[in-house]
Amino acid sequence: MTFDDYLSVWQKDAVMELSALDECARSVPLLHAKWWKYYATERLRFRKLDSEYKVLYRQKWEYFLGKMDDTERVQLGWPPLPLKILSQNVGIYIEGDAQIQEITLKRVYLEEILKFIEDVLKQIHNRNFQIKSAIDFLKFKNGV
Repeated sequence: MTFDDYLSVWQKDAVMELSALDECARSVPLLHAKWWKYYATERLRFRKLDSEYKVLYRQKWEYFLGKMDDTERVQLGWPPLPLKILSQNVGIYIEGDAQIQEITLKRVYLEEILKFIEDVLKQIHNRNFQIKSAIDFLKFKNGV
């Protein structure tokens, strides 16, 4: 799912009808299970992508230092490196590499999704307090 998909699902799940607070209270465990499943799925996606990033980073490091085996380089479809890069400058070339930047953007995107889902889970954890506050307000409003 995309960030926008999660946002639209949460906009529906976040609604608490004052006339059905009992239903809202009963749905808290179901909401928690639903959003925990989303969180676990996205966390696994992030860990897989993070692992791919580390492998790619190592490959790029070896490539830019000229330490990569030619068979691996050909297998990856990378051209021979025409430059001699000093080891102190390798980080600059790695950070500027298009493949590294692409996977970094994906990692950042997944991190934002994870932060959003963590915040949703915090809201769900507090939902019973929100429901109690709504009930107390209704009692106050009705003079009870």
